[in-house]
Amino acid sequence: MTVQDLEWSELVRTAPPGELDVVAALGPEFVRLVDQRVKPGSRVAVAVGSRGIARLADVVTVVVQVLRDRGAEPVLVPAMGSHGGGTAAGQVEVMHELGVYEDALGIPVDASMDVEEVGVLSGGQRVYLAKAALGCDAVVPINRVKPHSDFRAPIESGLTKMLTIGLGKERGASSLHCVGFEAFGQMLPEAAGIVLGLLRVPFGLALLEDAWHRLHRVEVVPGEVILELDRELLRDAWADFPRLPFEKVDVLVLREIGKMISGSGMDPNVTGRFAGKAYPARTTVERLAVLDLAHDSGGNAIGVGLADVVTERLRAKVDWEATYTNAVASKSLAGARLPVVVGNDLEALALATSTLTGAGTAPPGLVAMHNTLDVNHIAVSEPLVAVATAQGYAPLGPPQRAEWGRDGELLRIGGIEFFPGER
Repeated sequence: MTVQDLEWSELVRTAPPGELDVVAALGPEFVRLVDQRVKPGSRVAVAVGSRGIARLADVVTVVVQVLRDRGAEPVLVPAMGSHGGGTAAGQVEVMHELGVYEDALGIPVDASMDVEEVGVLSGGQRVYLAKAALGCDAVVPINRVKPHSDFRAPIESGLTKMLTIGLGKERGASSLHCVGFEAFGQMLPEAAGIVLGLLRVPFGLALLEDAWHRLHRVEVVPGEVILELDRELLRDAWADFPRLPFEKVDVLVLREIGKMISGSGMDPNVTGRFAGKAYPARTTVERLAVLDLAHDSGGNAIGVGLADVVTERLRAKVDWEATYTNAVASKSLAGARLPVVVGNDLEALALATSTLTGAGTAPPGLVAMHNTLDVNHIAVSEPLVAVATAQGYAPLGPPQRAEWGRDGELLRIGGIEFFPGER
């Protein structure tokens, strides 16, 4: 059977109804906390990060409005480590991609990459902080709490990481990554102790998403308990983390990877592909094909090296300088390697399928989806249908073949569109 003859079942897992009201979620307690902890006239750095965080702009808008209403003077400070190519202009561009605009908010932005050395860890790594944050009377970090894509520890992605690595800018991120990901569990609390001793952090806002990448919880975290709450909220984030319902996938096809999708381009907690030490994951993938680089990645293709095959479409969009900057700062080079490159999508699926091993005569189990955020809307081959439906997925019609363009472009599989404009 050829790839064109393969029949796919389009499956969906429906989200529960309801959308978070950000204003109500913050509530009067937030206003009271601002009144208690932020003095009128204070210059307050609102630190924002660099991932595809659901409704980040809505949260930032409410925070800025409350600060201004109470007489503070907020300023946006990108807290992104080396992202955006490690430049001020690049970090402002990333911030805009997140939907956060200084003009719309009516406040200034200070994206300077200038840092100051503020301490040394027990292992000898130097700790740096953005001068933009040090020059403010208070710092309010806003970040999503979630499992990290490269390490396991009691504290992973969240407010602690933003305050230490994010506000360290490129130089600080590079310095702290020298410990290696396996030591992040010890490094992050130690670095946070230095940072919290210098910056006045009245509170931070921790954002949690559900399995459908929807903001479902906003926690206002007093500065003195950020470490404690980061640990607690990470456990909650794991409970809602979106993953595929399969133990084994022969071929996983992703429409795209990108920095707004995951810090690793595609989340290893979904694919089972890690750049460094391999951690337990629900799903093992034998062949991984990636067809494109997301437009909002600024050419940063970090994570591409974890694929087995990519298309020329993807390769042509890579900004290797931005990709290597990210890889060097994180001290993890595997994600910046170039896998096998083929001419089009049809060739990518054919190569991935034809190089499977140990399958014998059994039909292969394939999964296709947009990216690792979209695990609730997938297309699968026949061997995986029963497994998915047993996990709450419902088929949208009978099995059908994929639609292909004349030059080998994957147009769509049922209602999942890949490259419909390339017919």
